[in-house]
Amino acid sequence: MQGFWYPFRNIFSLVDELGIKPFTGWMKSAQYSEEGLEVEFPIFQDLNQLPTPLGTLFYTQFSRLPLVDRLTSLPLMAAVIDFDNTDVAWRKYDSITARELFKQFGCSERLYRNVIGPLVQVGLFAPAEQCSAAATLGILYFIILAHQKNFDLVWCRGTLREKIFEPWMDSMRTRGCEFLDGRRVTDFIYDEERCCISDVVCGKETYSAGAVVLAVGISTLQELIKNSILCNREEFLKVLNLASIDVVSVKLWFDKKVTVPNVSNACSGFGDSLAWTFFDLNKIYDEHKDDSATVIQADFYHANELMPLKDDQVVAKAVSYLSKCIKDFSTATVMDHKIRRFPKSLTHFFPGSYKYMMRGFTSFPNLFMAGDWITTRHGSWSQERSYVTGLEAANRVVDYLGDGSFSKIIPVEEDEPHIEALRTVNRRFNEIRAQLPLSDYFLQ
Repeated sequence: MQGFWYPFRNIFSLVDELGIKPFTGWMKSAQYSEEGLEVEFPIFQDLNQLPTPLGTLFYTQFSRLPLVDRLTSLPLMAAVIDFDNTDVAWRKYDSITARELFKQFGCSERLYRNVIGPLVQVGLFAPAEQCSAAATLGILYFIILAHQKNFDLVWCRGTLREKIFEPWMDSMRTRGCEFLDGRRVTDFIYDEERCCISDVVCGKETYSAGAVVLAVGISTLQELIKNSILCNREEFLKVLNLASIDVVSVKLWFDKKVTVPNVSNACSGFGDSLAWTFFDLNKIYDEHKDDSATVIQADFYHANELMPLKDDQVVAKAVSYLSKCIKDFSTATVMDHKIRRFPKSLTHFFPGSYKYMMRGFTSFPNLFMAGDWITTRHGSWSQERSYVTGLEAANRVVDYLGDGSFSKIIPVEEDEPHIEALRTVNRRFNEIRAQLPLSDYFLQ
């Protein structure tokens, strides 16, 4: 399950262009630990807008966290201001872990353990001590801190394929696009004379290509690199240093109605390496709205320990975890279940990974990249970043071929005035400091 946050402006624009309505309304969410409910997030856009980060601190309903712990998050804004999504900022913060970042800026143990750490673990799919501080600052700013309303989200009222991709693909077919199902790219043919890729190889079939866009995940690309001409290029060899994360998705049908206060819920503390979310599908999916039973989907990230388990073992763990969040699940019986395993399916933004990430262009003049792990200065994350890098790749194809029209890419909303002013001051301070003797002598 993937939510669509308020700043996903390009995706919402696409949906409007297609004339479809795949999303729910804006919905509240919550966060649990083993101790119970920790945080409830309101619909922020319905409330008076306060300068960031005051709205997030003031309106978020903390069930257990004392005010003094919440206030220890404020010094982190210094790092948020310093991190401006430039190459310099990424290289500065990418080498340290998110946990070390929070420690350096004075976050309390309780704030880290019960709130910020779990948010990172759900947002970047790995424990904070295994996540890049740069990636952490990037996603926290985009989804939570840039503007009060950014954390509001909607959900797709069915599968993404059914509600979004099928109408989108139908629209592209009417414009002459052809989709070749069941083909897997295995290699490319390089034209030595023109110094570009001339053909795409799919097993025993070959297709001529004027330009190519690879919109694939890290693990898929790594397999392709090992068995194709891509292994001759340095930027692709660097990709072999990257890593991906396992996901296990569990869909459960219970024998009775269980009241779930919030539609979407993030959870942590049920194992040091595991983060998970659960969703009330009766309130999200059209197909389950009239079901007499409660239908829940639980997604487990960094699920290495769950991958080898048998289905009944995974179900037992899921029910045990759900019962610690909402006690009524302990008296409900699972009538049916569906378990899906996705090995190496999510990007792992580990400390030091930035130098191995690819840009949208490559050393092949007609081969371009797209995906949520592709470096872009747009500032977006998650599905929005995947789509934006796809638009950027399409524009590069148009530019390379000299044919077609450029796609409009909606930029992220501008920084709030006080953040913009502070970033301007910070940049000038850094420029002055860089001119001082021995400024680059000490390890940064």
